[in-house]
Amino acid sequence: MAYEFTPSRKFKISVAGFSVYLLRRYLIKDLSLSNFFLLWALFTIAPGLWKAFYTVVLYANFLSPYRSFKHPNEKMHWIVGHLSGIHSAPPGMKHLEWMESYPEDSWIRYRGFFGLERIIPYGPAELQAILMTNSYDFVRPNETRNNLSLILGDGILAAEGDSHKRQRRLLNPAFSFGHIKGLTPIFLDKSLQLADYLSKELEEALAKKPAADSADSETKESESTDSDDKAYVLGPGEAVINVDHPIHSTTLNIIFLAGFGTKFDALANPDDPLVQAYRAVFTVPDSISTWMKAQFVLNMVFGAGVLPTKRNRDVAKAKKVVQSYCLKLIEEKHQKQKIAATFNQKASNVDKDLLNVMIEEAQEAEVKTDIKKTTPAKKGRSDAKAGLTDREILNNMMTFLAAGHETTSSATSIAIYLLTKFPEVQTKLRDELRKAVPEVFEKSLNKEKICEEVTYGRIDSIKYLNNFMHEVFRYCPPVSVTNRRADKDVQIGDVKIIKDTIIFLVPAALNRLKRVWGPDANEFNPDRWDNLPATAQNPYVNLTFLQGPRSCIGRRFAEMEFKCLLIALISRFEFKEKEPGVELKMRSVVTTKFAKPLEVVAKLV
Repeated sequence: MAYEFTPSRKFKISVAGFSVYLLRRYLIKDLSLSNFFLLWALFTIAPGLWKAFYTVVLYANFLSPYRSFKHPNEKMHWIVGHLSGIHSAPPGMKHLEWMESYPEDSWIRYRGFFGLERIIPYGPAELQAILMTNSYDFVRPNETRNNLSLILGDGILAAEGDSHKRQRRLLNPAFSFGHIKGLTPIFLDKSLQLADYLSKELEEALAKKPAADSADSETKESESTDSDDKAYVLGPGEAVINVDHPIHSTTLNIIFLAGFGTKFDALANPDDPLVQAYRAVFTVPDSISTWMKAQFVLNMVFGAGVLPTKRNRDVAKAKKVVQSYCLKLIEEKHQKQKIAATFNQKASNVDKDLLNVMIEEAQEAEVKTDIKKTTPAKKGRSDAKAGLTDREILNNMMTFLAAGHETTSSATSIAIYLLTKFPEVQTKLRDELRKAVPEVFEKSLNKEKICEEVTYGRIDSIKYLNNFMHEVFRYCPPVSVTNRRADKDVQIGDVKIIKDTIIFLVPAALNRLKRVWGPDANEFNPDRWDNLPATAQNPYVNLTFLQGPRSCIGRRFAEMEFKCLLIALISRFEFKEKEPGVELKMRSVVTTKFAKPLEVVAKLV
């Protein structure tokens, strides 16, 4: 294989300086010191300026093979391209508008920062080629991978090629049908704890003050802003509650116990450093400021997390907190493994969690796990057959800890919001749950009995609950957009994708295409899943979990966790809009979330 030399930034600066030194010594001997440094700076940035001019002006306008692609009929800003329209609209909706403008096409070309070219595929055949047929020829761009790794670690999400195949093979047993089936009691128990927590909040609010009459309800709402997490009375038997933070804490509790076999109570300890770390990272702004846009550009130029901005400092601090928790858990699991080994047993026979599976796979492969090593080291064994190093275990723990609770938390909050917008759906869902799992509605039963009776099979067979879940994930996927970079030239139908082309995949738009889902694609309708059109049955038209070898490994985990959370909440509460008719703003920062924590009117059923 030919050796490719990629000069570093330091190398380029050094070469520029040495070139100016030779120029001063042999050609311009009277060059002043100030002019010396000026020339040095010019020599340093000149290649970059030429590359930028070539890429943005010459290539994009005159040489790009994608010039024939359809493009937005909108004015392009010379700095931010078409991004202003994207960020001012709900996640994915501007992309959807472009796609619907060209329903017969499969590709769209638009511009990002400084006019850099981006393309979007939206035909099933094209998406299948990218996600399945040529999956490993399309990798995450360095900028995306670096940004994600700041808090998610360099786990399976960041891995590529053989490294990803090996990690996926080793981690698959922890997400098998049988394993998820065994975790269902944990999902349901923690979900019922959330319902108990919110019930207490509601009852305490109702006990403290009488129902607010119509004359002072507005005053009460304005007072509530001083304590966002506290419930307050709105009407007879009902109060406004913040569901965002409790749901977020519950999904964190679930991933700790189901994923790592460790109890964690974020509901009771909202000020815990780990809870605060994730809130700092995943809290979304109400609006995108000019400074935020500038930070994004600066991070593109200097690298993710390099500049000491407040956001970067918060993320770095949060990463240290998360790493310390994960390292402590790894050490505890190693000790349990050693104790189990003395009795010729496996710790996973008792604690069937993800962390035990990862550690035992490493031990069985006889890998020397060293926290400083980033690749498996097994004499006589190829990487493809090696287990996970402690560094890989740490990174995957960070990945599953963040992604495993944040996406489900966002999806559940969105589901509650949609239930307030569509009360007839909420009533129908509650009625079906009452018939399918009456134990959850029976107040005389304790949680242990409910978790024993309400099994995976019973939950999975609730038809309208499945319809509702699929429609929530279709209508508003937790991850609205992701991207890929062509690692080499790839032919997709009549289109040749050139190496280093940036491709954006937009599930939030693809999941609402009218040519796929029908004329009511933009409407929320769980009943559509009883009779899907043939065009919607292609797996590559619904990309909430992506498809192919790089699809979400935790899909089964997330779906059952989501359903358990809904069962616990809908069986306990009736939810209404806090401000009827008002559409809440949503932003996308890793996941799609509300611009402000979701508050709803709740009433005990």
